[in-house]
Amino acid sequence: MESTIIEWEAPDFEEIGCAPEVTMYIARSEA
Repeated sequence: MESTIIEWEAPDFEEIGCAPEVTMYIARSEA
């Protein structure tokens, strides 16, 4: 699943920037 997350993570995160939900999602995904 890591490869799938990275594929959509790159473009989406650039558009979102720094969103609280995104930060929480990253923390949970990496944890």
